[in-house]
Parts: sequence; structure tokens; C-alpha cells
Amino acid sequence: MSKLVLIGGGHAHLIFLRELLTTSIPHEIVLISADPYQYYSGMFSGFTEGLYEMEDIRVNIEQLCDRASVKFVADTIIGLNPIDKTIEGSSGHTYSFDTISINIGSSISKLVNSTAIKSIKPNYKFATSIEAFRLGEQPVVIGGGSAGVELALSTAAWRKTNKKEANVKLISSSPLLSSYGKKASIKIRQVAKRKGLEVFENERIEHLNQNFLITDRNHNIKWSHLLSLTGPVASPLFTENVLLRDAIGFLLVKNTLQHKQYPFIFGAGDCATVEEYPLLPKNGVYAVRQGQLLTQNLKRYLENQDLLPFIPQKRFLSILSTGNQEGLLTYGPFYLHGKIPWRIKHHIDKRFIDSFRF
Repeated sequence: MSKLVLIGGGHAHLIFLRELLTTSIPHEIVLISADPYQYYSGMFSGFTEGLYEMEDIRVNIEQLCDRASVKFVADTIIGLNPIDKTIEGSSGHTYSFDTISINIGSSISKLVNSTAIKSIKPNYKFATSIEAFRLGEQPVVIGGGSAGVELALSTAAWRKTNKKEANVKLISSSPLLSSYGKKASIKIRQVAKRKGLEVFENERIEHLNQNFLITDRNHNIKWSHLLSLTGPVASPLFTENVLLRDAIGFLLVKNTLQHKQYPFIFGAGDCATVEEYPLLPKNGVYAVRQGQLLTQNLKRYLENQDLLPFIPQKRFLSILSTGNQEGLLTYGPFYLHGKIPWRIKHHIDKRFIDSFRF
């Protein structure tokens, strides 16, 4: 009987655990994660706005492991030796494996090196960070992608509901939602203006002091709390070992989700880059799709069968929360904003997270 070790409790590994509830695998399986809960990022905006409670947005990984006959270990993996097939935890423990799967997500880059800037990653720190942030006198979000837009607008909605001045600002080095296309950028700009979110587009932070930050367009912006939601960066786990990585440090895998050098190492979700699709965005949609394939390929690998390739869809439905139980739905060039998209998003998110509760 061989030993399969899962590092991290991300979307892909949750899907694998769910499969094990109904399909047994005759191998020893261990999941190692820093926290016994996995927080679902798709519902972060709803939590920020006050629509969801803590229990609504998280999955008890330890409990799920127990039901799936998987051993859960609370630890943070800081080293990986593919030659000896061992991994090292921050606890000082060393763990052996025959096959390993990594699903630890990514970190968020800090454009300004300051301890004043908070992050929502690792995601088990999300609630603490966001509860302090939305209470701030002058909260500023850094990053104009989907996460930045959602949390800036949901913070503004929460403050309005709780009779606090909006005072929420968003700084983006590019147009808002630039990866969604020009129409979506124009629409979200209109929504932000209507909801009292002050936006600074195509600007970068150059200087930061105790009360103000200065952008490269010479805007002086008062702040009390900063929340960084900029682009993803790779885990130090990959930058500090000999594994092949992509140009910016993410684990490089083939379309079977196997590492090129070491086929007994699998990677999925934001922590990995698929060699055949190097420009694929790192988001939850692809993480879930990869989770379905990872489940099949891990089973196939352990049974010495041929593995299946990952083929991402060219278009996918995306719904962003824009506060006040409204959402922006996009599908290719098509978009729709209002209450109906939010209801669809709520239904999809609720169904997804409820699928891990028994």
C-alpha cells in the first residue's frame, strides 16, 4: 500500500475528498494543512457585506477528512525533497510520501513593503483582516481585479448599512476589471461611482507614510487601513527547492497536472501553472475544473492507468458581487448587472459549499 500526501485544503483537494466519501482507494492518504478549515473565497464579498456568517463560508477540512478515512495533520509545509520523497513542516516534523499533490493556492504581492498593508491570504486569516478593515476610518483597497472590486464595493455596502461614512477608496494600476474587457470596465466604473466608491485607476503607490499615500500621479490619499488584493505570487515552497517552475515561480505541471521532472508530484489550482496554458488566469473557476481532473488522475496514477489531459474552457460564466445584493455577470463580451446575477451567484456558491457538508 503506497502513501498519498495532499498538501493544502484548496478547492481541488476538497473535491478529491468529497469523491472519497463514496469511492474508497486502497492506499494510505494524509492531508496536511495549516488550518482545520478552508474558507471559500467566492463568498468573501458576502461575508464582508454582512450577508454571511463565518460558518457559512468555510468547510471543516478535518471533519471531511475523518469522514473520507483520510488522516488530517495540522502543519505548514516549508520544504520538499523530491529525491528522498520527504516534506518538512514548520513544526519540525518530516513526512514521507510515495505520491504527493499540492493545492496551496498563491500569496498576494505587496507593491509597497509595509506591515500596515493587510492581506486576505492565507485565507484562514481573512475574517480577522476584513473585520478590522471595514471598521477603519479611511479604508483603501489596492488592486482593481475581481477580488479588489468585490471587497471594495462590499465594504462600502457594509458601511452604508451600519451608518458609517463610505470613505472607501480603490487604487488600481490598470483599468478596473481590465481582464474582463472594455465593456465590463466601463460598467463597473459606473457602478462604483453610483455606490460612492472613489476609484484611482492607472495609478501606483510610490510613497507611504503614517497617514497618507502618494501615487505616481501625485494624488495624496488619506488612509487608516490598507488591504492588498493585487496579483498572485508563488509560494516560497517552490522558490526554495529544485522543482521546475514557471518564469514567476509557480509549480510547473503538464496538462495531466503532473510535474515534468517528477511524475509522482501533482499540482492544481493557483499554486501551479499548466505548461500548455501558461497564460491561464489563476481563479476559482479553473481550480474547480482542475479539481475534477485531479481526482480522476490521482486515482488513475495509483492504479497505473493512463492519465487524462486538462483542457480549459475558452469562456466561462463569472459573477462578481457589487454590494447591496447586486452582481455583475459576464460571459465573453456579454454582461448583466443587477439583483438577478447576485441571486444566481448566491445559489451557485451555496450549492458548492453545501456539497462538502454532511
